[in-house]
Amino acid sequence: MTTTNQAETNPEQATTAEAAKSGLSNVEGFLKAQLAQAQKRIEELEGEAGKVVKALDARRQEATKEAQALWTKFQAGELLADPRVKELGKKVDAAGAELRKRFDGLQTKVVETVGVASQSQLQEINKELAKLSAKVDSLLKPIRRQGSSKDSETSPRA
Repeated sequence: MTTTNQAETNPEQATTAEAAKSGLSNVEGFLKAQLAQAQKRIEELEGEAGKVVKALDARRQEATKEAQALWTKFQAGELLADPRVKELGKKVDAAGAELRKRFDGLQTKVVETVGVASQSQLQEINKELAKLSAKVDSLLKPIRRQGSSKDSETSPRA
């Protein structure tokens, strides 16, 4: 009874209380609506995620089969007969040749800078030395023969 008496004595408080109850029910309704929308969106996302997982699994299975087929071809040697592999091999060979050419040029520059003879220069020097050695030997043969005959003439006989 006290509550009724207070409501009767203060009508402004009664109106405020009713507005608060009304506001609470509005907030509660709003929150329920938002929660329902969020739940619906979560379910949609779960469905989409399930589809994506299935698609990824199908791709994985397809890729696994393709990799297995390539491995089988590789083991059998069939993969090397594939024109794409041959073309790739040609490109790799060309790139390797270009790399060797650049490396040789760099090596030559380093050897020139350092002042050390290269292997080909050493081979040329060795060939030239062999030729000169042969010429010296051919020139010294007559002198050695003459020296040998003089030694036998001057040596005392026993």
